[in-house]
Amino acid sequence: MDKDEEYKVFVKEIVSHIRALNDMAVMEYTPLVDDICSRIAPQNEVERMLDYLFDFAGNDKILLLYRRVCRHYFQIYPESIAWYIMGYRKEYDRESLIGTKYEYLLHEDEDDNGPESDSH
Repeated sequence: MDKDEEYKVFVKEIVSHIRALNDMAVMEYTPLVDDICSRIAPQNEVERMLDYLFDFAGNDKILLLYRRVCRHYFQIYPESIAWYIMGYRKEYDRESLIGTKYEYLLHEDEDDNGPESDSH
């Protein structure tokens, strides 16, 4: 097997492991989201749940769980939930911030000399 074939096999294995990890996360987090959305949980518990989900928010099934928690708690903890929604938009839906009053979030990681990658 040549180097290109070895690389392709390696990449396929990584993708397979990532999919398995995402599937496990969905199985583990779904009952937790069911629980947290069946009651009024303390703010720190809600934030911890959203932190855990955010690590996998690129996955569509996890995103649905993330949204469910945000919808359930938006009226209860509006500032906290708004912060998590903006964090999601900044990380996974940057285009949705362009032209809004929140566009500055796209530039938060830049210093006075330009993007972080240019200053190092």
